Amino acid sequence: MKLLFTVGIILAAGLFVDAAAANEPQACVVDLSHSPKTQMRAFGLDAVRWTDGFWAKRYEQTHKVTLRRLWELAADPEAGHVLDNMRIAAGLAEGEYAGTNWQDAWLYKWIEAAACVYRVTGDAWIAARMDESIALIAQAQEKDGYIATQITATGKPRFQEPREHEVYNMGHLLTAACIHKRMTGKDTFLKIAVRTGDFLCETLGVSVSPSYAHNPSAIMGLVELYRQTGRRKYLECAKRIVDGRGAHPKHGGVYSKQPGIAGTDQIQDRIPLRRATEVVGHNVFFTYLYAGAADVYLEMGDKTLLPPLERLWEDLAHRKICINGGVSPMGSGVSLRKDIVGEAVGPAYFLPSADAYNETCGQIGNFMWNYRMLCISKDARYADMMELELYNGFMAGIGLDGKSWFYRNALRRYDAEHVESGHNDLAQRVLPGRKRICCPTNLLRTFAQLQAYLYSIDEDGLWVHHFGGNVLDGKLADGSNLKLTQETQYPWDGKVVLKMNSVGASEPFAVRLRIPGWAKGAVVQVNGKAPANPPAAGRYLFMKRAWKAGDVIELDLPMEPRLMQAHPKAEQLRNQVAVMRGPILYCLESADLPDDIDLNNVYLPDDLSLRPVSQSIESLGMRTLKGDALYRPEAPWTTDLYRPMTNSALKPLLVRMIPYFAWNNRGPAAMSVWLPVILRD
Repeated sequence: MKLLFTVGIILAAGLFVDAAAANEPQACVVDLSHSPKTQMRAFGLDAVRWTDGFWAKRYEQTHKVTLRRLWELAADPEAGHVLDNMRIAAGLAEGEYAGTNWQDAWLYKWIEAAACVYRVTGDAWIAARMDESIALIAQAQEKDGYIATQITATGKPRFQEPREHEVYNMGHLLTAACIHKRMTGKDTFLKIAVRTGDFLCETLGVSVSPSYAHNPSAIMGLVELYRQTGRRKYLECAKRIVDGRGAHPKHGGVYSKQPGIAGTDQIQDRIPLRRATEVVGHNVFFTYLYAGAADVYLEMGDKTLLPPLERLWEDLAHRKICINGGVSPMGSGVSLRKDIVGEAVGPAYFLPSADAYNETCGQIGNFMWNYRMLCISKDARYADMMELELYNGFMAGIGLDGKSWFYRNALRRYDAEHVESGHNDLAQRVLPGRKRICCPTNLLRTFAQLQAYLYSIDEDGLWVHHFGGNVLDGKLADGSNLKLTQETQYPWDGKVVLKMNSVGASEPFAVRLRIPGWAKGAVVQVNGKAPANPPAAGRYLFMKRAWKAGDVIELDLPMEPRLMQAHPKAEQLRNQVAVMRGPILYCLESADLPDDIDLNNVYLPDDLSLRPVSQSIESLGMRTLKGDALYRPEAPWTTDLYRPMTNSALKPLLVRMIPYFAWNNRGPAAMSVWLPVILRD
């Protein structure tokens, strides 16, 4: 009787764990615990805790500052209007819908982040806000599972234009609900997601074109819902979206008269994904599509999906990505097939600096895609790409204060007040407002979940992907306990120390340690001795032994600054160099130049020697770089487009370069990542 009473309390509290999730050992962000094609799986969020250093500080700020600020803005009718939109759609309040067509996703991604932070902190304020939000979402949901306040609150008919983003919002709901369930144990949000998932299964590719999932968050959301519930129809629906992309091009077939962007390069819809040879179109659309397709492969093992994903990665990584990891160099333009494209990857080697769009969300999408490719392949190049995005691609999207944002990430600003480019009209960091809300909440959930990406396990042992001060306390694949501490001041210092605190395994197991692709000359020691296999840049170092408590792995990464040049076909970058140190991309900002020095006249010699110097910006300690550059005194430009070159003698100039992600935190400034280079004899 007592047992039955206890079970009844658990069910009433919404803590029921369904059959598919009953064997889930830990609260995973991407649950690959039963995925047949994964080569590794992550620890749950519980297993890894930040301790000190770079990411511990960022995580604390995420919890104490960013999470609360984005809630305040969402709840404010004059700022986000997010909660009011839900109330209007639910019939709980009168008023007009306000915001973008993707305003609902603000709340869903906020809940996803909040659930992850709650799992670690147990913050009662977060729990109350999540419960409040979910109750409101349930009231706004329609009886058949459909939910899109931009439609319901305005009285519009459903599915008239893909850019209404109905399916996009619902896709984020599915992912957030699954993660909320795993992090809190409650199924209140999951019940809403199941109804929404059922609606999508009955609609997409049945009565509504799959092109309405043009911003395809629904693929990842449906796959995660399948992983959570075990209901295969969600996986089949996700596959239907992937299969439908490019199956009915705009200029022929049943969908030829669809409104908007169906059948175009903008949404990768001209040819089927399996036949695609190049990355085209909107940065979020293609990264979410490829990440979702990788999810489908992980669950279904469709061998026709992996080759296109690999060749598309090659096309992006070797011909179309900015040095900071930006995946939308083109603000607006026309594709080679004459489609209008926006926020898009451009043609091969088209890599502008001042006009580079590089929406923050696209870099986060690339991070997610590469994580899935890493789990499929065990190839370190995908972890290298994740690291590039992590420190340079989307880190600049949030101010060092944790409450201001860039929607776009240009690589050059010619002067402090430069607003000429229609592609980069955000001159300063701003509050997200109603029109640019996707990136702040995307950053929020990424930072809230980041510790889940540090390590993985397979049948052979442990994988170490990324670095930061943390404690790992989890189980290996055989169920044995492992507790280790990672001590490091990375990314400022190349020293990483892994200490085995407790080892439950009685048999030898492997530790695979990623050696970044940039880290030629890395040194590894185990208990003061070199391992049998020497480390190689761009690979995982394999070390298998009978590990025991007290064992120490020491990794020393070379941190000398590197001058980087672009491929000769990247015409916008000819005769220029960028500076990197470790994983960090640097830039020159006018705040670090004398008032009479124009940044556009600064040159770097090819034998430039840079030394790291400790500095704080917005109370964040970092390594800046100082060195002797060159300056060409020239008269200011006026209205002339061209003028004769003067023979002004180059003069020495001491410069300080800061991490790219830290720019525009000291007021208006000119900035450049790429600087002209002077070749010395």
